[in-house]
Order: sequence, then C-alpha cells, then structure tokens
Amino acid sequence: MRALRRILAEEIQALEDPRLFLLTVEAARLSPDGGLLSVYVEAFRDQEGAFEALAHAERRLASALGRRVRLRRLPRLEFLPWNPEP
Repeated sequence: MRALRRILAEEIQALEDPRLFLLTVEAARLSPDGGLLSVYVEAFRDQEGAFEALAHAERRLASALGRRVRLRRLPRLEFLPWNPEP
C-alpha cells in the first residue's frame, strides 16, 4: 500500500490545482476484492475545496495509477478525510 499512497501523492501534486495546496495523502487501503481504493487525505487549508478538486480529478488519478502499478483491475478511488485514532 505504500507504493499506492506514494504514487497518488505524486500524481495529486502534479495536478497543480491551487485547492490541493497543503494536502497530504496519509494512507491508502485497497478493498479485499480490489474494487475500491480508499485514500485518506489531510487538507491543511481548504478541506471542502480539496475534496471537490479530488472528485473532479478522480478519473485522471485512477488512469495514472493504472499506468504506474500492475493491478488485477483498476479500483474506484474514494477520498476520505484523515482522522487519526486517539
């Protein structure tokens, strides 16, 4: 999962969308069937704007992930706020 997290972080940074400034990809978890990749992000500035930008770029990010990682099938991306456990 570290590779998926790193690749997504690089691809998000490459988007150059100002709403994604100061955004960190904290974790990525692939579902057991490989159909869903939950990506946990922390936005230090505009969380609502960051999630809008990520939703807008979801297909582009999934495509970039498919080009860079060998997966049985391309998962759907789900972006969630990072809530570290206390």
